[in-house]
Amino acid sequence: MCGPLFVFIITRTIAFVKEQRMHYLDYNEQIQHRTGDFPLAYYPVDEHHERYRMPMHWHREAEIIRVTRGSLTLYVDNQSLELRAGDVMLIGEGVLHGGEPEGCEYGCIVFDPALLTREDACKRAMKRVLGRSVCLRREMLHADDRLTGSIDALYGSVSAGIEEGALHVMGALFGFFALLSDRGDAARADIAAPRFRQKAEQLKPALEYIETHYGQPITLEALARLSGLSPKYFCRFFRAIVHRSPIDYVNYYRVECASHFLTATDMTVAEIAQHCGYNDSSFFIKQFRKYKGTTPKRYRQ
Repeated sequence: MCGPLFVFIITRTIAFVKEQRMHYLDYNEQIQHRTGDFPLAYYPVDEHHERYRMPMHWHREAEIIRVTRGSLTLYVDNQSLELRAGDVMLIGEGVLHGGEPEGCEYGCIVFDPALLTREDACKRAMKRVLGRSVCLRREMLHADDRLTGSIDALYGSVSAGIEEGALHVMGALFGFFALLSDRGDAARADIAAPRFRQKAEQLKPALEYIETHYGQPITLEALARLSGLSPKYFCRFFRAIVHRSPIDYVNYYRVECASHFLTATDMTVAEIAQHCGYNDSSFFIKQFRKYKGTTPKRYRQ
């Protein structure tokens, strides 16, 4: 995929590589989330982060999300979960997910599961734990000092410096998953049945199409055809997963792209509108206000 290659750094900003053709969001993230040679990255996110709002996406790595302030409505497969300060979410590899924050700060640890499954003695246990997405509510964590301590140790070690403290990070990861495995099914929330998850895979080509064609006309029929579904069933299924209608999500995605270009480039509002698929600047401004609550000009300022 020829989208932009975002280079994430362990601060609250993102450096990005500019190419002739640049996309703001990659649904199928082709980048490897890593710090130096270590296949793990930590992203602290607040309102000033360029990816504060989490579009629907997936990646081959597993992800741990901890909310430290506010709330985060997380969409994982066919479920909507409201995470509040103190809640922790483990998302399995390849799972389609996205989120809408509200006055929120959260930290994402994204890592290659191979880090923990290279040894035969660990493979079976780790694959069992990582095979599902797990929601750990703060009430559960407050009742388990060991599990709470392991999460604090994990986030403390990645915050202190991943490359310098790789052994501490590895130890904290193994400690967290060992305790999670010990809890068994009591700690698990199977977000989606395997059959439904296979169905969710059908949406990925449509999401990739939106990512690569957001500047061009996009029809419901084209998206449905890519998913192998009738337009009527596609609409119903898309809403069940994404919690927006297909057309609403296309406009949402275009505005998210436009907000990036407003802050990262010197393009005029009219040029950005054209680039993001809006031939009518006044309609673009109306759509931008709908999703961002302000005008493009004020957003840029």
